Amino acid sequence: MENKPAGPFRRWYQLEAVTQFADQRTELEEKIRSLEAEKASLLSGIASLKEKIATYELEKSASALESEVESLRTERAVLEEKAANYEAEAGYELPPSTTEGL
Repeated sequence: MENKPAGPFRRWYQLEAVTQFADQRTELEEKIRSLEAEKASLLSGIASLKEKIATYELEKSASALESEVESLRTERAVLEEKAANYEAEAGYELPPSTTEGL
């Protein structure tokens, strides 16, 4: 059997218990709001970082492709010049390049 206070003290004890539970509830609600705000902030930050990384990766890919395309343009120009030299020396024409005008 529980040892509960009697009379007016019992009423005070019950009010004290209700107040204590209300305080705990308020603290938990504040903690939940704080954690939800932090969660939202973290999710936003993560999304921003993912976009930043994706942009860096695209920039890296674009840069690599630019270098590759420039290298291919140079190779084509060297080959076109070499073909022109052969045409001039041998007195015959090679078929025109399929990429002329690009």
